Amino acid sequence: MGEVKQFPSRKAGLTEIERELLLWLLPENRPGYREYRTLVSEWSVVAQGRRGEGNFILAPPGEIADVESPLPQVLAYGVVETTSDSITVMIRERLGNQIEYEIAGLRHFGPISLGNEKRRWSFSEWSPRSACPVCNRPLRQVKMVTDQGHALALALCSTDRRMWVHDSKTLVNHVIPPTVFYNELMLHKNIREPRIALDWSRLFSHQSELSDADLIHAFRTYNQIRMKVPLEGALRLPVLQQPSLLKRVTAIFGRP
Repeated sequence: MGEVKQFPSRKAGLTEIERELLLWLLPENRPGYREYRTLVSEWSVVAQGRRGEGNFILAPPGEIADVESPLPQVLAYGVVETTSDSITVMIRERLGNQIEYEIAGLRHFGPISLGNEKRRWSFSEWSPRSACPVCNRPLRQVKMVTDQGHALALALCSTDRRMWVHDSKTLVNHVIPPTVFYNELMLHKNIREPRIALDWSRLFSHQSELSDADLIHAFRTYNQIRMKVPLEGALRLPVLQQPSLLKRVTAIFGRP
C-alpha cells in the first residue's frame, strides 16, 4: 500500500467533483446521513488513506489522521457509470475525529471525470419493498423488529450477490459482507460440511433452503459481534418450527 501521506497544511479541501459525489451518497432527507453531510462540508483532506488511489481522510484542519486503527465499517456505497468507466464512491463510518472516503475508477486511474454519465446508483436511497438499486430486479426481503418496535428490513439480491439492512429509525442502509454473515448462518444451522459451510455463494443460490427465521437468527448473532446497526431493544426471534412427526417419519422411511 505504500507510505501513508499526511497533509496537515492542505486547506483546499475536497475537489468540486469529490464534494458532489459524497453529498450525493449522503441524502439529506435521511436523518442518519445528515451529520456526515455537515462534516463533509466543513472538514478538510488531512491524509491519504491506506487503500491507495482515491482513498483519503477528512478531518478538522491540522488533525493528524489515525491510520493504525482497524478500518471502520462502510456507511454508504454507490457507483457512477459513464461511457468510459465505472466510478465507485464509498464513505466509511466516523472514526473519532475523522472520516475516510474512496472515489476511484474501476478501469482508469487518476483524476475522476463525470463526462458522458449513463446512470448512477447507491444503496443510500433504497427503501423497503423497492427493487435492487444495482440491477432493478426483485429482492428477498425479511422484516425484523425489536421488542421496542424498532423495525428493520434485511435485503438480499441473488443476481448481484449483495445484501444490506435498512434501519427505519435512521433510514440508513447498512451494507453487510455476505461472507461474514454466511459464517454466522452456518454456525446457527450447525452445518460443518466444508462443501456447504465454506461456499458463501449458497446464501444467494440456495435461498429457498433458508427460512426468514434462519436469516433473522443469523443477523442477530452477526450484529451482536460486529454491531452493524445499533438496536433499540432486543430483536424478536421467530420460533423455529420443528418438523412434525409425520414429516420426520416420511423423511426417514419415505411416504407411508
